[in-house]
Amino acid sequence: MNNTMAMKDLVCGMDVEAATAAGRTEYKGQTYYFCGPKCKEKFDLNPEHYLSKSAGTPKSGHGCC
Repeated sequence: MNNTMAMKDLVCGMDVEAATAAGRTEYKGQTYYFCGPKCKEKFDLNPEHYLSKSAGTPKSGHGCC
């Protein structure tokens, strides 16, 4: 059984493996995964902003990471 699960970083749109995500946070009973601490921090400051829109396509260069 494969335990890796790809999730979308809601801040930058990057695909992130849940098992190896650099950041994760719980919000309203749901776990969200992030490519790095900067994306996690942005989400934690204003989660509703990121939940109210779908994550865009991954950005090249990932200035957030």
